[in-house]
Amino acid sequence: MLRLTRGSVGIKEAYSQAMAVTAPLGSVVSTTTAAVAYAGGGVLLATFLALLASAMWIFTLTRYSGKVASAGGFYSFSSAAWGSKKVSFFEAFIEIGAYVILNAANVIATITILKFVNSLGFTIPSFISWLVLGICVIYPTLLSLYDVRKVLGRVVLIAGSAEVALLIMMFIYSVVTRGFQPHLFVSTRSIGTGGFALAFILTLVSISGAGAATYLGEEAKLPTKTINLGMWLSLIIGGIAISLGTYGLLSLWSGPIASIQNSQQPLLAEFSRIGTFPLLLTMVLAINSLVTSNIGTTLGSARILFNLSRENAAPKLFSKMSKSGQPIVATIVIGIFTALLSILPSLVEGFYSAFLDVSAIASIFWVTGRLIDSAGVPVFLMRIRRLSVMSLIIPLVVTALNVWGISVSVSQFDIVQAGIITITAGLLILWYARYGRKGKPGSLMVDDKGELITRDELLKRLIAGT
Repeated sequence: MLRLTRGSVGIKEAYSQAMAVTAPLGSVVSTTTAAVAYAGGGVLLATFLALLASAMWIFTLTRYSGKVASAGGFYSFSSAAWGSKKVSFFEAFIEIGAYVILNAANVIATITILKFVNSLGFTIPSFISWLVLGICVIYPTLLSLYDVRKVLGRVVLIAGSAEVALLIMMFIYSVVTRGFQPHLFVSTRSIGTGGFALAFILTLVSISGAGAATYLGEEAKLPTKTINLGMWLSLIIGGIAISLGTYGLLSLWSGPIASIQNSQQPLLAEFSRIGTFPLLLTMVLAINSLVTSNIGTTLGSARILFNLSRENAAPKLFSKMSKSGQPIVATIVIGIFTALLSILPSLVEGFYSAFLDVSAIASIFWVTGRLIDSAGVPVFLMRIRRLSVMSLIIPLVVTALNVWGISVSVSQFDIVQAGIITITAGLLILWYARYGRKGKPGSLMVDDKGELITRDELLKRLIAGT
């Protein structure tokens, strides 16, 4: 059976994969900017609540990843919990959707960064925007086809370190020049519940992106230890950087906090006031962060398709490998769908509106997947006879937060968002009818030695304590 390169990933690469999808600086110019549009000054409170929720989510996730490893990541966890191929297939589809739509949101966000230059008196021709859009789709897709250890251990690690440093310096600069302003944590006047909920889950998507390391389970050395450490490192470093950067954004804002919603790129607006060089540096690092994030999400979603293919729940073509040991067809397919979801909404409603709509949909998909996994943790731990009080309470709290975020946010849908959801639901039904119901999604996993085993064999070992 075809498989990914065994033992090729260590803690550094697991951390880099987690940090790629967390994308601290990219998050502040992408999801945080979208969150500002929905919640205004309440975005800081939403960010810190999301950081707390993300910590609980990573704790919940490690209840699985400390015992289960797979190229399928989250959907393999739900398989271990629920023992249902329907649930596993549904989550696999949701995860692919979340990553591809997030890819598109990041691509469109790069165009909103370019458009910001127009407000400074420069004019960027329309064809340049579309050219950059194409490059931002093609580049991470191609890079995801190269050796995963080199890509994560070099390109992604360096990019992540640079953006964390910038956000921390921005926070220090804001405190030095403006003093510490505790009132920013409660600037929630005139914020509707729906807008605040969307801001919360948008930020939650970014910070909890650390969970993307789980898709390296088949390639990691001692995966049940390596993946967990990579996720916690990313959550702590990336999550704190996002929170500090968001504080710096509000602290440095020159006008009333309520007016921050009127800016399509508030972070860049602030750096433009500081100076030309800081602005250009931030723009370059921000675009690089968004592109790097798409490397992580492309790696993860391609591995889902690859694993589903081996389980006969997706076309066999998706298990075809490149010379560097990467799922080549699956990766290219993810790139194609990213392009479609970047281009079509932008043509229909313009870049900025498309950015807001696509970001919101990505968040809904993301949180829906988390809901399935968090609710399944107590079930999984009961199956293997390891349930504890904390492993019951925290996952249930995470589940409740996810339900709240989804239920309130769905009421904010517009016609474009509803259209994306409807088309996705149709694809889900067709795919399941053709492949999912005949295959065994969630059946392939690996042990700590990197050997492929079945879910049932793994559960037997866990119950026996071996």
